[in-house]
Amino acid sequence: MSNRKINIRPSTGVYATYKNIKYDPWTAIAEFVDNSTQSYYDHEKKLSTTKYWDGLHIDIEYDQNDEGYYLSIKDNAYGMNFSDFQRAIILDSPPKKKTRSEFGMGLKTAACWFGIKWRVESTELGSDVKYSATIDVDMLHKYKNEEIEVQEIPCNPKEHGTTITIWNMNRKIVGTQIKKTKDQLRGMYRNDLRSGNITITYNGEALQYIQPAFLSEQLPDNSVKTWKKDISFKIPYNDQILEVTGYVGILEKASTSGAGFALLRHGRVIVGGYENAYRPEEIFGKPNSFAYQRVFGELNMDNWPVTQTKDAFDWYGGSLEDDLIEKLKVSCKDYIIKANTYRANKKANSEDITKAMVDSFQAGGVIENVQVASGPTILIEAQHADATSNDNESETNHQQDVSGVTNVQPDIIIEGDTCKKISFTTSQGSYVFNLQLKNVDPDEAWLVISHVDSNEYDIQWNIRHKFFKPYIDDAEFLTVMQKFVFALALAEIESTSNGSDGLVAPSSIRLRMNDILKHVVDGGE
Repeated sequence: MSNRKINIRPSTGVYATYKNIKYDPWTAIAEFVDNSTQSYYDHEKKLSTTKYWDGLHIDIEYDQNDEGYYLSIKDNAYGMNFSDFQRAIILDSPPKKKTRSEFGMGLKTAACWFGIKWRVESTELGSDVKYSATIDVDMLHKYKNEEIEVQEIPCNPKEHGTTITIWNMNRKIVGTQIKKTKDQLRGMYRNDLRSGNITITYNGEALQYIQPAFLSEQLPDNSVKTWKKDISFKIPYNDQILEVTGYVGILEKASTSGAGFALLRHGRVIVGGYENAYRPEEIFGKPNSFAYQRVFGELNMDNWPVTQTKDAFDWYGGSLEDDLIEKLKVSCKDYIIKANTYRANKKANSEDITKAMVDSFQAGGVIENVQVASGPTILIEAQHADATSNDNESETNHQQDVSGVTNVQPDIIIEGDTCKKISFTTSQGSYVFNLQLKNVDPDEAWLVISHVDSNEYDIQWNIRHKFFKPYIDDAEFLTVMQKFVFALALAEIESTSNGSDGLVAPSSIRLRMNDILKHVVDGGE
């Protein structure tokens, strides 16, 4: 029996197959940005000692010239010596230190995915030589050349950094993909951008990551709780211990696209850059749940395995993701419950509510010569629904689901003056109504009408009355009910003034109010 050997060294023709790799524009660009940022982190101390150093700048340019569209990624990082430059060009040449640059394939695969021709130029800090190599994928595929020519260009030793230029594009970044690419990149490199030491520009626009605001609540003891907490756990996997650190929080403002976890590796987001965050149903529930729209966070998973394109974690074929979900579920339990029970204060504008009421009563011919001003009375500050006892026993009991998690349901916030002085005339006389929205005690009377002087009346409508509680967070309900209150007050006052010896027939108020409401409806049509 004789043995033979075969050469399994990949041919340079394989470069042509990389255009079929599963990339999105932002994940392909991220391969270059990973190299730039890692070069900076590996040599941060040396770079910071240079005379004019003001941080790492990565400039992404996608434009067109006489030859058509091109993509350029330029950085002022440490740059490459000849050994590093070889690894950047040669297939299957992973870096010595595996961090953001891990497989030694990213630059080649991403460049070939984008275009048929590409060039790499780089010089290391302190070197007087710049290396440049141009790859023509079609020629490599056709002639199967195994050597690539590298130019050595004299340069200033103070110069440093790398520039990658791609042209004869296989793919273009156009339409909605432009904004999505910028958004995804700002989300993926959030840690770098918010450090203040790294800037990334896309066609001259500096990308910025805005940290979402955390929900803050005032507790019964007047302290303020911010809904953010650190989480940390470990998961055994094969012969390793995989670590997870980070935080979970609740968004101040619900957002379907902004909620969920961003999963990071070595400070760079792998899953959930700007949308499509990690939201397993076992933790977040269905998309229509409140937790799905409010719970968010970041998880650092530095020693977890990733796919070659670094757009997902490689946890398939085992129970690794299931283990992650179980650990995360325990860490987030109180936050999931809080998000599902919390209701944000809704808002209504008193100016809009009053205007809608006055306009409809004027249009119906019920009132004329209307003047509206701020009222003389002062509204007691709105209180949370838990300020009174026995208001809703079932809600109180529900607060005990998890220690420290409360289910306080705040009422609607009334913006603007909550007491309006409304002067007007009707067919029966002139009146001044001080119409006040009270938001104090569910056990107080729902409506109080007080005769102040002559033709002036205080009308206090308690919007927190128990009867209104299921509807009070609806601004439309407030608008309709204020019309109803105004009509009832006017009917009662005019019926009383028309009564004999202070006696009013029970039907008089009802009939007068019916007449007022009919005119309001008819006038609005």
